[in-house]
Amino acid sequence: MSNQSLKKDFTIALLLVFVGMILFTVWLNDRLNGNRQAAQDLPLLNVGETAPPLKAQGWVNGNPHQDNFLDGKVIVVDAWATWCGPCRMEAPHMVQVYNKFKDQNVAFIGLTSDSEELLPEIKEWLSDTGITWPNGYGADESLFAFKAEFIPQVWVIGTDGKIVWNEDSRSDESLEEGIQRALMQSH
Repeated sequence: MSNQSLKKDFTIALLLVFVGMILFTVWLNDRLNGNRQAAQDLPLLNVGETAPPLKAQGWVNGNPHQDNFLDGKVIVVDAWATWCGPCRMEAPHMVQVYNKFKDQNVAFIGLTSDSEELLPEIKEWLSDTGITWPNGYGADESLFAFKAEFIPQVWVIGTDGKIVWNEDSRSDESLEEGIQRALMQSH
């Protein structure tokens, strides 16, 4: 086989890979936009609705269902995943909010649909982001009940078990304001 023939075969192979990447990118973008549109069409669990139980296959950084950890507290639920770039970008803000409210009557809970097989990645993700509060993995049932069609998402649950703030509330008030309002309602 001549050098010219190898160059031609390599060029054709490179061109096919490039075309394949473009087609995959177009397909992925279309699929993501379709999911994003579907998520926008489905409302989150509405403010005022009762929050579903916080269930997971397992927990990292402690089990929130032990030692009355959640009793009488405002609960901030953060939905995330190890593969989610926006979740990683949002993590420093969540840590900042946690540090602001951790000494008040507020409990933070993370939920991910990532499975037990990803436990090493989950632990690494939590360590890398500085997240120290309890996080449930394999939490598909709870995330479905919260109507979490996209991530990251955050909900604030009042001491009465009802949603006080969610992502749809963002135009009206910040997460911090939602937590503050939930704390004031509990008095």
